[in-house]
Amino acid sequence: MKALLPKCSKKIVRETGRSSLIALLAFAFLQSGVTRPVHAEDSSGPSAEAERFKTTEIRVIRPRYFNKAKRFELGAGLNSIMNESFIYTFMATGIATFHLNEEWAIEGTLSYGLNVDREDKRVLFDQFDIKTQIFRTQYQAELAVQYTPIYGKWQLPSGRLIYFDTYLTAGLGQTGISWEYDDFCEAPDMTKEGAEALPSNVVKGYPTFMFGAGQRYFVNRTTSYRFEIKAHRFLYNEIDAECSPVKAEASGQQFATGAAHDVITILLGISRFF
Repeated sequence: MKALLPKCSKKIVRETGRSSLIALLAFAFLQSGVTRPVHAEDSSGPSAEAERFKTTEIRVIRPRYFNKAKRFELGAGLNSIMNESFIYTFMATGIATFHLNEEWAIEGTLSYGLNVDREDKRVLFDQFDIKTQIFRTQYQAELAVQYTPIYGKWQLPSGRLIYFDTYLTAGLGQTGISWEYDDFCEAPDMTKEGAEALPSNVVKGYPTFMFGAGQRYFVNRTTSYRFEIKAHRFLYNEIDAECSPVKAEASGQQFATGAAHDVITILLGISRFF
């Protein structure tokens, strides 16, 4: 018995040491961060992560942040005609839209314009005695169908998301042209027998076809900025561009075919949804 006691004691010591080593390794593993409590001053814990992204809105996994279905959109913008060579045309524009669903909408727009002569027009006349025919757009009134095939989002380097949609539009309307005959007609010599005075300046409306594309950028759930480009083609009576007052008066009774003019407009605006 005396011989066995030392051996048993050594065995117990070895087992106890092995268990202590396993317990020590387990405690070290747990303390490494798996179950370690995080203090506020710990810069590597969840609190620091939450503080770092406190101003960041992450909605990438959300199906749709902004909804348009069954909502009215009222807006205003500044329209500019880009393809007139001798005048600048700026138009204040009102927008009214009803969104049937997220893809389809019906939209009406009304624009009223201001025309400013460019320097090129004055130089041609003053230095070369050249007059140019000018289509001075006074107003545009259009009703269109709008289709929105794209809805997306951009993420800025700061982490903020900007929501937008891209739409196509097409419709019909009327374009009002202000005919100022001294723009392109030679002043008659009234001292000559049979000379005719220039026709009186007049605004006439013409049927218009329109198509275009644009984007909305949503500031919040009720407000968006808008950018769009449209092409407008209107058919006008060629007699309206005649310098003879007799022919100008007859323009209401007859229509000359083959007269069309294209206008390209760019609009910047803001809208509110209700």
